[in-house]
Amino acid sequence: MRTVWRLPSQELLQDSGKEWLLNVLANCDDHMRDCTIMLIWRIWSLRSDLTHGKDDPPVTATSDFLQSYMNSLNLCGRFSTDDILKGKMPVVRDAIVEVPAPPTGLHWPRPPLGWAALSVDGAFMQEDGSAATGMILRDHEGSVIFAAYRCIFNCNDALEAELHAIMQGMALALQHSALPIVVQSDSSTALGALTGDSLSRSAYGHLVLEIKHHLQDREFVPSKLKHEQNRIAHRLALYSRTESTTAVWLGRSPPCIEELVPLDCNPIIME
Repeated sequence: MRTVWRLPSQELLQDSGKEWLLNVLANCDDHMRDCTIMLIWRIWSLRSDLTHGKDDPPVTATSDFLQSYMNSLNLCGRFSTDDILKGKMPVVRDAIVEVPAPPTGLHWPRPPLGWAALSVDGAFMQEDGSAATGMILRDHEGSVIFAAYRCIFNCNDALEAELHAIMQGMALALQHSALPIVVQSDSSTALGALTGDSLSRSAYGHLVLEIKHHLQDREFVPSKLKHEQNRIAHRLALYSRTESTTAVWLGRSPPCIEELVPLDCNPIIME
C-alpha cells in the first residue's frame, strides 16, 4: 500500500506501550490517519476471514479494494446522497485519491552552533483532567542532552499544561547544560510568558513568575514551531499522560521516541 498511500514509517508501527497506536495516529496528518485506519481495518477483516477458514485474497486485490473504498468515501464527502444515487458525479478517474507529497520544511529546526534547543509540549484531556508535559533538549547536531516527561496534577486547561512544560523544561535545561537555550513550542501564547507580561496577572501567574526567574540565570530565546515540527515533545507529553508516568533520561532517548529522534532533524547544510 505504500506505493499508493502515504503511511507512517515501519519503525513507528510497533507496539511501544499502552495506547501506542493512538500516539502514532496523533502524529499523522488527516489523509495519512484515514489511510492508516483503513488499512488496519482491512488487516483485521482479513484476519477474521482466515480464522473462519476463508482463503486470503491476492495482495493486489486487497490494494484495489482499499483504493476503491477510499474513492467511495471521498465521493461521499464531496457529493450529496441524491447526487450519488442519480449518478451526478465526475467519472471515477476524476475522484481518485492522490497521495499527497510529504510536507517539506517541517522537520525540527536545529539551533545555531553553540546553542541548545529545548522543545516542549503540554498534553491535556478535558474529559478526565489528565495532563502531562514533554521536554527534550538537543544540541546543534541533534544529539539528546536530556528527554523528560512528567505528569501534572490539578491542571485546568491546555495553556496551563504548555506553561508547565516551558517552566519545567527550563529548570532541567539549567541543570544539565551550560549553553544558551532556544525554547521551542507550538503555543505562541505560552511562549509569550518569556517576553511579555500579559499572563502575569492571570491564573497562571505563579508559572509565569517561575519562568521569568529562570530567565535571570541563562539566555533563553523563544521560537514558535509548527505542530509538525514539535512531534518529539508532543509524543513525550502524550505518552506521559496516557501512561501516568514521570521520568528523565540523560544523554539518550526513552523508548517511546527513540525511533523518531534520528528521523526528526533537518540535515546539516555543509557550505
